[in-house]
Amino acid sequence: MRRFILTTFVPLSLLACKDNKTSSAVNTKTSSDTTVAVTKTDTASTKKNLANADFKSCGLPYNELGRIMVLEYHLIGDSEDRWKRTPENFRKDLQMLYDSGYYPVSVHDIATGHIDIPAGTTPFALTFDDSSQGQFRMLNENGKTVVDPKCAVGVMEDFKKQHPGWPLTATFYVLPAIKPTLRLFAQPEYKKEKLEWLVKNGYEIGSHSWYHEPLGKLSDADVQKHLSMFVKEIKTYLPDYEVHSIALPLGVHAKNRALEETGSFEGTTYKHESILLVGSADNVSPYNKSFSRLGIERIQEGDQYYGPGAFIKSQTKHKTRFVSDGDPKTITAPAALKEQLNTELQKEYKIVWN
Repeated sequence: MRRFILTTFVPLSLLACKDNKTSSAVNTKTSSDTTVAVTKTDTASTKKNLANADFKSCGLPYNELGRIMVLEYHLIGDSEDRWKRTPENFRKDLQMLYDSGYYPVSVHDIATGHIDIPAGTTPFALTFDDSSQGQFRMLNENGKTVVDPKCAVGVMEDFKKQHPGWPLTATFYVLPAIKPTLRLFAQPEYKKEKLEWLVKNGYEIGSHSWYHEPLGKLSDADVQKHLSMFVKEIKTYLPDYEVHSIALPLGVHAKNRALEETGSFEGTTYKHESILLVGSADNVSPYNKSFSRLGIERIQEGDQYYGPGAFIKSQTKHKTRFVSDGDPKTITAPAALKEQLNTELQKEYKIVWN
């Protein structure tokens, strides 16, 4: 099931972003339950943002009801193809995001609405499906195990070293029982070590089901079996790890969608706080009344009209991108978007209309 959205292209000059040294100050947090309009004042949050010299501000007005990208990657290898990105082009994608004022967060952050990023930046999340070796490969060099610098993890780790103030992370939607070329990154001798390494180094592990069977083909009982067996197998390597999200195989829903979120089989239970679809579309803000953590859209890799670069151009040209005010306790957005706000959030956030 593949869906695509045509995107308007604009000149690359529209993507130019400012260094964070010129970032605007943000609001002090309050316990107000009502929407207010205030002037930005200097805060400790702002000082923390300005002290971090390794991110770029996009220069657009604050809009925390703007749209958010969750990017979807598959194979990383030596040639470019429909579902494959070369290491060099993957690095270019990261550089494009960095240069365009985007800032990495996790899928968990988006699903829970915990967006704590510098003022003037736009959150995005990275995801990888199918757990192929090109995503995470280990090498033995002189008796020492190291991460292959040409795999996706190696590229990300090197980019993090170059930009230590840009906390790059990703969620890997893995397959524990599929054919060997996709089974937990396809190096059986390193399965446990890789999963432990990812968690230790700030990455997330997500479910892509037991072995990629589309849930719509399964009975209710088998949906629960496949999703529970995923949990059971992952816990043989990570006993204390809790999987919080699932990327639906091929984007196909179960007949009973409630079973995508929670269920059990032979004493093993799963509970997903978020459910990810197949691209390509961006998402409304977690603060939007229509946001659903059980139907998070993704944008597929590549340079096509439905790829990340196209969405960056469109979001920037039309000023539809989420732009943080730098204060996780405040939601700032254009007054014209008032009707989009989830009003329940007024109980826990200060709302600022600009």
